[in-house]
Amino acid sequence: MKAIALVLMSIMAVPAGAEETGDVLAAPLAALQTAVKASNAKSALATVSDRTTTVNAALNAQTVKCSRADYSEPMLKVLVPALADLTVLNHRNTREGAPCVSAGACGERGPQDILKTGEGVDAIKVRVILRKETAMEGEICRVTLIETVATTIRGVTFSHERAQAVAERTAADCR
Repeated sequence: MKAIALVLMSIMAVPAGAEETGDVLAAPLAALQTAVKASNAKSALATVSDRTTTVNAALNAQTVKCSRADYSEPMLKVLVPALADLTVLNHRNTREGAPCVSAGACGERGPQDILKTGEGVDAIKVRVILRKETAMEGEICRVTLIETVATTIRGVTFSHERAQAVAERTAADCR
């Protein structure tokens, strides 16, 4: 049973979008992931917390940037130290000076779009949604926390999401 769970966990670890890399195994693995998730009748997602808080965000050349840290391509990011006080999970990318939010790949948008009206400190509304996902695997219930941060800074939508496996429980407690 443990071997089956290990195989399933390794299959489920295939990153989203892998089918676009040309890997011939990606499409069958993605289909298998979808089938496993669909067959998991006890899978559930519940909102634990959903709150919006206003925080100050310094907007300057050090906090608004295109960065590859923890991404495959440069992403438009804003570092927001106050996120550490609002979130449960770690929203800091490797070697960045603070937790961050991202507006997606740099290209059409860049730091100049945020800083075109100048540097300064803006009050921004940050929405943090914490959800609990439960999933049955045989007689084990796996519990994962998923946290999503969303905000708009100077008209541009930013977000960041993290997930963390937190517990294994008996199947009877999977609710």
